[in-house]
Amino acid sequence: MNMKMVFAILEDSDSNSVMKTLHEAGYPLTLIDSSGGLLRRGTSTLIIGVENNQVDTAISLINQECSPSVNPIKKRATIMVLDVDHFEQIS
Repeated sequence: MNMKMVFAILEDSDSNSVMKTLHEAGYPLTLIDSSGGLLRRGTSTLIIGVENNQVDTAISLINQECSPSVNPIKKRATIMVLDVDHFEQIS
């Protein structure tokens, strides 16, 4: 199984709707409260485990749930996709 790890850094105000949409679509995720940017405002970092063929769909779901930015400098989300060399769940 080829897996990817998607890290999505979002505004706190978007995190609930993004998490709900991803969860309803069957994506497992973990939320980490974070802060960043010039003003150290609150952000949420989602860690989402997906198969290779699910990456584009997951990113599309995140995109549709993020609020439009009125500030052209401010980003709606930062998304990073990493290869997963090993995946294991321990019962």
